[in-house]
Amino acid sequence: MNLRRGTWIVGLLAAALGATVVGVHASSAAPARTTASASTLDKTFSCRVRRQHFVDLSASATIPPANGEPQAPGGLYLTTVRKTRTQSGAVITLTQVSLSARKNSLRIDTSVCSRVKHQIPLTRRGLSGPVTVTPHHQGFDNEQCGTAGRVLVRLRLTSTANTPTHALLAVRNDNAKRRPIAFYNWSPDKVSIYTGNSCTSS
Repeated sequence: MNLRRGTWIVGLLAAALGATVVGVHASSAAPARTTASASTLDKTFSCRVRRQHFVDLSASATIPPANGEPQAPGGLYLTTVRKTRTQSGAVITLTQVSLSARKNSLRIDTSVCSRVKHQIPLTRRGLSGPVTVTPHHQGFDNEQCGTAGRVLVRLRLTSTANTPTHALLAVRNDNAKRRPIAFYNWSPDKVSIYTGNSCTSS
């Protein structure tokens, strides 16, 4: 994978191969090191959407160990285009925005998502919900949402010792109306999910 062709990663990055409960996920981007013990990131991106005009959103809480074996950490994943790679014979879906309750796990694929200066509200207004996910209730949620040709994505992420602990994610159409698509309030122990009429659980 050529990481010099338009892929920029923003802090806290590492491999984010998704949990079994939400399917297989990975990022197109590579990790970068950071030494900050605590930080907050708040950035907005405009992301290209596949020709069929829909995005996939997945969220999960950290599941307790089963049979003495640790489970994959909770995470938050946004996929706007179709990108895959093959690893050990398995086809892995590449996400455009991903994070999990694991050190250095944030990845943003800037070959698809470009940074913009203006921000969109971090609010559930205009959306239905919430769907609530916890380690002991449902565990995960997958949504597929119809969109315009591009979407605006705002992420506010709080981390401790380079490990994501709380995230707010807002997704809106990147057009004149900027209709809200989805809003996520994520932590490893609880995820609150709000979606628009164009979204369906998958």
